[in-house]
Amino acid sequence: MPKRLAFLSFLVAASAAAQPAPFGGKTAGYERLDGFLPVYTDARTGKLLLELPADSMRALLTTALATGLGSNPVGLDRGASGDSYVVRFDRNGERVLVVLENWNYRSSDTANAAHQRSVAEAFPSSTIASLPLLGTEGGRLLVDATDLFVRDWMDVSRTLERTQQGSYSVARDRSGINRALTRNFPTNTEVDVALTFATGGRPGGIVSAVVPDGSAFTLREHVSLLPLRTGYRPRESDPRVGYFGISFRDYAQPIQRPLVQEWIARHRLERVNPNDPNSPIKNPIVYYVDPGIPEPIRTATMQGVKWWEQVFAQAGLAGGFRVEWLPAGVDPMDARYNVVQWENRNERGWSVGGSIVDPRTGEILKGMARLDSHRARTDYNLYAGLKGADAAAADTAFVLARVRQVSAHETGHTLGLSHNYIASTYERASVMDYPPPRVTVDGRGDIDISAAYAPGPGPYDVWAIRWGYGIFPPAQEQDSLRAIVAEGLRKGYLYLSDIDARPDYASDPRTVLWDDAATAEEFFRREQAVRRVAMARFGERAVRPGDPLALLQERFAPVYFMHRFAINALSRALGGMEYANAVRGDAQQATRPIDAARQRAALGMLAAALAPSELNIPDTVRTLLGPNANAVTPDVELFRTRTRPTFDALGAARTLAQMIVDATLQRERAARLVQQRVFDPRQLSLAETIDALARAVRWPGTSAESEPERDAALRRVAQRALFDRLLTLASDSDASPEVRAMADLKIAALGASARRAADGVGPVESRAHFLQLAGDADRWLTRREVPHPSPALVAPPGDPFGEP
Repeated sequence: MPKRLAFLSFLVAASAAAQPAPFGGKTAGYERLDGFLPVYTDARTGKLLLELPADSMRALLTTALATGLGSNPVGLDRGASGDSYVVRFDRNGERVLVVLENWNYRSSDTANAAHQRSVAEAFPSSTIASLPLLGTEGGRLLVDATDLFVRDWMDVSRTLERTQQGSYSVARDRSGINRALTRNFPTNTEVDVALTFATGGRPGGIVSAVVPDGSAFTLREHVSLLPLRTGYRPRESDPRVGYFGISFRDYAQPIQRPLVQEWIARHRLERVNPNDPNSPIKNPIVYYVDPGIPEPIRTATMQGVKWWEQVFAQAGLAGGFRVEWLPAGVDPMDARYNVVQWENRNERGWSVGGSIVDPRTGEILKGMARLDSHRARTDYNLYAGLKGADAAAADTAFVLARVRQVSAHETGHTLGLSHNYIASTYERASVMDYPPPRVTVDGRGDIDISAAYAPGPGPYDVWAIRWGYGIFPPAQEQDSLRAIVAEGLRKGYLYLSDIDARPDYASDPRTVLWDDAATAEEFFRREQAVRRVAMARFGERAVRPGDPLALLQERFAPVYFMHRFAINALSRALGGMEYANAVRGDAQQATRPIDAARQRAALGMLAAALAPSELNIPDTVRTLLGPNANAVTPDVELFRTRTRPTFDALGAARTLAQMIVDATLQRERAARLVQQRVFDPRQLSLAETIDALARAVRWPGTSAESEPERDAALRRVAQRALFDRLLTLASDSDASPEVRAMADLKIAALGASARRAADGVGPVESRAHFLQLAGDADRWLTRREVPHPSPALVAPPGDPFGEP
């Protein structure tokens, strides 16, 4: 560089250095990060100063957990999204108050300021911090915002207390701003904080197992500040199309309309010319996949997320969705990036699709999908149990097909879509259902997994995206949305979700987690057939050469309980009712009871599943299930036992029998059986249901046949399961009086026959069994003393995630 230019550069630099620091020198020594809200950080003091453009400045504040505890039961996961708020910074003398506005209660009557004020003054906001005002300059405010950010935004302490992991609090001397990951951009300010949680008491077992020292551990929480967005058009929800969203009370609604309003959650999507349906998308939704996912799962994940490119294109929104790899150096917490991340945990856990949503409008600000690292292993266990562990190419294809599906599923959640558990009844219509692998027995009697998982999205997905993300001229929007819904109903696109599928008392046999057939009966028959073949062929081939045979217990569990979800589906036919989220004028039938013939057929199938041949574990399997399986497999994945160290075959049979009986005689289901009989005497009754189960387990007096001792022992297991369920119903104060009365009646009858059998001349094991049952009946009927028999052992979890 010429000397003159060098000298001029020196003068410019010296002049800049001589300029006083802004705000009267209060920022001297701080590093300034320019962006949406300028930030100043100081390595010496650990403080973070925030520059606000004006008094009462408003912004969106979102929270997330940047690092995780690594334990699914506690649920503090890397990448978990927290709440989002509209935050306001109000000057109050020499301090600035941080106020979270209350958007749960509103008045949409913008012409009536007095009414809006009446609502605002009826429901309080939350003032969460008071920040020291350090200086003002040209209308701008400088505040010490350290205390705003160094706080437990993600409620880690209460989560630990709720999960019985101890009483933890933030140790301020070991917490502070993470300067390396605190960044600023024109449209978002990102503040990362390292929080150390410490306890003076005894740490919980899970925390102690995961962290080096259970008395303290450090997590990173992340806060984003964004400008309030404008120009987005909210879309009202429709109960016939499955979207998450926001709800609020609008006190300006006329009395003929609901007070509670619901708007769907979705990303903003616009055309260059919104009036031209062929105009290109100007702001495509871009998702970024974490390259930290190991191969070959990484490629399968990318392929699954890309299914949504197909969906948007088929929905008439070509180019509206795109997937890329997360660029090197990008923080996944950066609010500008929708991310699909890898979630490593100490045990199996959920994959999760979440979103950060504008609480004013429902607009999705950032999608965050988290894929559990154990999911593929759980799926492999089922493959190995069904087909053996020798065919590496086939098992990899099986697992990767599932990875694609779950990647698409969780991404669908981040787009705003909720579960649709009825989509399996019209041929894999949605990735938003929970799919078990489609496994069948072919004509040669072999297990066929060639169509285990769907190879792409379904028609419901296209329809739902077309309805939720379709771009229409404002004057035509409502008519267009109604037309899309009507078209979907004509094609049979049904939607029922978690509230319809998850409760034990659910009544619609079409709406079940992990089913895969048009009817519950078809699914049950198929799963039973596969289970019988798989159990008969189960053996050493379920583990790879050189692997410990103790792994066989983990591989056998999903085979033995393979029909558990089919049992769940089939039981819903009893006292069952199909229904729809009907809207006046759409010609849907709101409810339809299951007819009597179908209910009795379902009961017959459930009762037959209690036969000894269905509860029995073949000798060829039992002899392979040796001790110490927990040396290679977590306890939660294993059968429980009361015959330690040997495998408890009768305990496993009791678990399955109790599963069947409890589903059949579920409390609300029993009450529905009573009620339906009142209004239709042709229908299945509760008394008939109990009698059918008693005949199936050959209660004394219902059958005179003799049988081998093994079968008799398995009958006793099923008899105990039935009797325990009746005692539970009779003593359950939440059960209906009619159900409790019928349970009492049947306990009396079965107890009397048990007494006669105990006084008879049968095998000593049988007499002892019936003596105990008769004694339990007497204690309950004569003294209202609830017996405490040994409960059924807990089954290993059936879902490919979570705890039992």
